[in-house]
Amino acid sequence: MQRQIEEEILKNNQNAMLNEITSLLAANHNIILTGAPGTGKTFLAKQVAAKLILGNDDKLPDNDRRLGFVQFHPSYDYTDFVEGLRPKNENGHVGFDLKNGIFKQFCKDALSKSDDKSDDKSDEKFVFIIDEINRGEISKIFGELFFAIDRGYRGEKGKVQTQYANLIQDGDKFKDGFFVPKNVYIIGTMNDIDRSVESFDFAMRRRFVFREITADDSATNMGLLGPTKARMKWLNNAIEDIEELNAAYHIGGSYFRKEDEQSKVVIEPNYDKLWTLKIAPLLKEYLRGMPNADAKLEKLKKAYDDGGRQPDNNAAHDGQ
Repeated sequence: MQRQIEEEILKNNQNAMLNEITSLLAANHNIILTGAPGTGKTFLAKQVAAKLILGNDDKLPDNDRRLGFVQFHPSYDYTDFVEGLRPKNENGHVGFDLKNGIFKQFCKDALSKSDDKSDDKSDEKFVFIIDEINRGEISKIFGELFFAIDRGYRGEKGKVQTQYANLIQDGDKFKDGFFVPKNVYIIGTMNDIDRSVESFDFAMRRRFVFREITADDSATNMGLLGPTKARMKWLNNAIEDIEELNAAYHIGGSYFRKEDEQSKVVIEPNYDKLWTLKIAPLLKEYLRGMPNADAKLEKLKKAYDDGGRQPDNNAAHDGQ
């Protein structure tokens, strides 16, 4: 009976968080999920996308055309995202064709069809996820789209002339200018402690709302068991107590989550192996170059172990 009550509370907390973030996205069109490593931001982004697109708790089918996904990295650029020239070889004659980038093509697909012309009146929602959004050079990737993705300039009133506008063929939906349809929503994810966060463009920042996904949020969303949540909670408290670290260095639920291979039910992991193979290597990176790093690691190990010795492992439910 107690187990059923705990599962019901957990489910209610999961639904409340999912509904909150989905409402934020619906109201603002652009949102970035930030948080410490392992807080399940990408997984949550896909859950939010499905909730917004379907309007219920059903699972979005694989490869659904209404969901787009890309992961930014340092070499990613405008030609990958918006449009660019790509080489072609026809019967030995080398030339170049203008090709849509992944986001421009996604926006084109999001437009409803009306006599092959752009129709920005579709009620069907499309969600584009940009994983690790801060790892790319934002100004280089988005180009003129800083204006077009603004919630206040969605649709045809936000048309911009792209860099290769003169090469766009007649009949193309964006021949007269590219715009982000009103039914397109953007979710970005990024880790707070990534060095590249500091260079995230301020002009882009103001076009997004930010929602932090805490380690406690991740524990709830991933359905971690009480004993596992207790260890994670005690370890994160100890991390925050180290002067050079803070809550941005918390360790999220994905490091702790383990499923039974057959039933897919969340179970307790082997805590010793988890520490040796996953937790300790990450903490060593956190502590690299700090004075008394070995002593600090030992302190963190004690907190991790003590979390499994607490008489009331359900204490980790506090604040969820």
